[in-house]
Amino acid sequence: MKISILTPSYNSGAYIERAINSVINQQYKNYEHIVVDGGSKDNTLDILQKFPHIKSISEPDKGQSDAMNKAYKMSTGEIIVYLNADDEFEPNAFEKIIEAFKADDTVDMVVGNLIFLSETERLIRNPSARYLDIMLYWKNLFPNNPVSYFYKRKVQDQVGEFPIDNHYSMDMWFLLKAYRKFKVIKIDEILGTFHSDGTNKTAVIETGEMLHQTVKSHLKEDNIFMIFYFYLKLYLAK
Repeated sequence: MKISILTPSYNSGAYIERAINSVINQQYKNYEHIVVDGGSKDNTLDILQKFPHIKSISEPDKGQSDAMNKAYKMSTGEIIVYLNADDEFEPNAFEKIIEAFKADDTVDMVVGNLIFLSETERLIRNPSARYLDIMLYWKNLFPNNPVSYFYKRKVQDQVGEFPIDNHYSMDMWFLLKAYRKFKVIKIDEILGTFHSDGTNKTAVIETGEMLHQTVKSHLKEDNIFMIFYFYLKLYLAK
């Protein structure tokens, strides 16, 4: 099974080599790595030239969701994963993922654990594989970073393109649709590290409000019968 690793990038020269090396160092070698760069002005493109196996383009885009859509269209793998330029995979993550998919060919998405790392803390995130859990965003049970979940190509084909006007909670938009429609399983393995240096988008925006709006919009459009459940749980959590 071929894995497509898709990396959106913009001015990522300070850390993209770490992300690339975390892919190269995997024991599982049937993969392609695609980087879609938004026209970086730093040394990102110089770094990419050091790795001829990477398929890349660099051109202005409309934000991260646009770059993610472009990368997906360039990909050919049976299994998809997004690796942000400032994050990295754990050793042997690919082997663990492929083993999980091969153990049950009805599985569409495999979710693992995640290291959240900042200058002041190191936490292990243990996300859920249940739709009703990730809907309740304040419990922090949704996969916090795409490095911690891999899925079959048909998932993104059927969910559709990431909305390019959503620059902050596109991951939750995708997860809600995927969890509702497809078979998701959880493995008790750490798949990657989410590096938070205090300047990531997720560190500087009103994340809770964006997640709330994304979940609310999803329910109104795709699952209106769960609106009461969502607001009841939200009320009880206050």
